[in-house]
Amino acid sequence: MRKKKKSNGFVDTIRQINNQEELRKQERFEKYNEAQREKFGQQNAEEKIEVLKLKQGVIDKSDKIAPGDGKDKKYTKSEKFRNFIYHNKWWLGIASFCAIIAAFLVYDTLTTIRSDVRVMLLSDDDDLQIHKNQIHEFFNSYVIDYNEDGRNYTDIVFIPISYDEGKNISSGGAYENSLSNLSNQFQLGECMMLLADSAVDVYIEPENTLENLEVYFPDCPYVDGYRFYLKDTEFAERIGLEPEDIPDDLYIAVRKVASNLSSYETNKKNHDNAIETLKAVVRDLNKN
Repeated sequence: MRKKKKSNGFVDTIRQINNQEELRKQERFEKYNEAQREKFGQQNAEEKIEVLKLKQGVIDKSDKIAPGDGKDKKYTKSEKFRNFIYHNKWWLGIASFCAIIAAFLVYDTLTTIRSDVRVMLLSDDDDLQIHKNQIHEFFNSYVIDYNEDGRNYTDIVFIPISYDEGKNISSGGAYENSLSNLSNQFQLGECMMLLADSAVDVYIEPENTLENLEVYFPDCPYVDGYRFYLKDTEFAERIGLEPEDIPDDLYIAVRKVASNLSSYETNKKNHDNAIETLKAVVRDLNKN
């Protein structure tokens, strides 16, 4: 016995009708859009031809284009500015970043005090440490504006070096840091003048690394080889100490120019500035 074909329900029928209606609307919409595109394309082509004729002077006016077509649009200053910002926002961002970096470098250059001479203070003497600022002022009074930045300035690099081996060992990392800093400074060409005592001699090999000052000051009684001794000079008074507070072996020295440094020219220039400064110190303190 044959089964009867199941008929669609009311809901299914309505759904089919709606789907068919949607398809018909979609077809009408697509046909309309296609017609509009064709119409716009044709109109656009005709207007371009009319604009070309106007520019060439073939015709004086045209009914196919609106007044003002064929001429460059006039933009206000505000519109021009917004348009420029929109189309160049990435380049403007990069340029702004570079400008900020440049401004920072200029500010840093103008505000950072560059030293004319740098001096290594190589001693753990308590009195010298306490009077570090006075020592800074002492050298400032003799240095001149070698770098031509309008200021006379000496930088003091303090590196405590002790005679006491037990003290050195007990200080642990501090002692290791001092030796590392001393080694770094001697590998650079910046600090060419030393204010030191004999405790540092074992580390720097003065006979090989320091200038023979007798060549520069042959008649100075305070000069012995590479040392200009400060014990019996007015150095103590200049920095606010009593004469007995100055260690017997405290001296000023100047490093030799080293050809193995990264910049021989800079090293030589800093060396010459240190020698000139020491000459001024010796002239003032050598009262004999």
